[in-house]
Amino acid sequence: MIPNASWVKGFIGGLKTNRQGLYSDRKVVVFESDDWGAIRTPSREVLRAFRKQGFDLTGSLYKVDALASRTDLEDLFDVLLNHKNSSGKSPVFTANAIMANPDFGKIAASDFLEYHFEPFTNTFLRYPEHATNLELWKKGLELGVFVPEYHGREHVNINRWLQALAKGDERTLFSFRLGSTYSGKGDYAYMESFDWDSPNEVSSQAEIIREGARLFTETFGKSPRSFIAPCYNWDPALEQILSSIGISWIQGLSTQLAPTGGFDAYRPIRHHFGQSNGFGSRYNVRNVFFEPVNNPDADWTDAAMARIQAAFLLKKPAVICTHRLNYVGYIDPKNKSNGLYHLNKLLRAILKKWPDVDFVSTPELSNVITL
Repeated sequence: MIPNASWVKGFIGGLKTNRQGLYSDRKVVVFESDDWGAIRTPSREVLRAFRKQGFDLTGSLYKVDALASRTDLEDLFDVLLNHKNSSGKSPVFTANAIMANPDFGKIAASDFLEYHFEPFTNTFLRYPEHATNLELWKKGLELGVFVPEYHGREHVNINRWLQALAKGDERTLFSFRLGSTYSGKGDYAYMESFDWDSPNEVSSQAEIIREGARLFTETFGKSPRSFIAPCYNWDPALEQILSSIGISWIQGLSTQLAPTGGFDAYRPIRHHFGQSNGFGSRYNVRNVFFEPVNNPDADWTDAAMARIQAAFLLKKPAVICTHRLNYVGYIDPKNKSNGLYHLNKLLRAILKKWPDVDFVSTPELSNVITL
């Protein structure tokens, strides 16, 4: 078969990403999936309200992004369990969890002067289709296909969001009343939790990380071992805090986005796989991108397979970035069907080419690399 342009582009990109770093003689595949537990668009009714208000949702992922329902989780688990390597091991999602969502009622009661949050498990209880989700998360962990890890306390830049609310920003207030942080602007909807306008905010961010880790331990009965910052954006000063709560692996891209004092104005810091940060944690670099929601008609398998092959050629694990919203059908069932179709296709291709591939969660990387 003659490689097409998509394959060649993916392979070359994979070679560039994987030139440096620690090695593994085993063919390892890791699926890292972000945003589990985070509120986005609460319902179809809220989506209709956004449109009626005149929000331009063209190209916005808020059209499909919502809490995963019980059916969404069951369907994802079924796909994962239906694929096994030569040793009988199924693929596993490292499900990076946001541990809390804004408590909109309490924030409103404070006239937007105080921030309050609720555990994501409390958020689940307000939805009949989600009320038993925690039980199902734990079932996925027991089955070895869904391993929760730590994504943060909430997926919200608290200071910027509260400032916009207190100033009476019309669109932000409209979304707030519907239980959403959507801003209707091209600013990630305040999702960059650890960005800052002043470095003085780092100390409060450190406490947020500690509090979220406490919630994680209370919820799952174990401490988190890996962490991914929302929007790949965090101050290097937070890494000592991450190490202190037991984080062995900091997930991310090959470039960390360090804050400089303004939205979308970041200082790039390059990382390579397995690199130590000096505090006892290592960087895990995502080198494969699998986001069918971004272009449902594209051949995501071809490009992903090229990057996986490049990673294996250079003796690196294939770390696949695939966000939750690819597999959620709570607002739009077609979105989930499309995501699971592409996931099935990718897993079949991986197992056909490498039947002995090792499927591991992010914390398990310590067992399969040469330190």
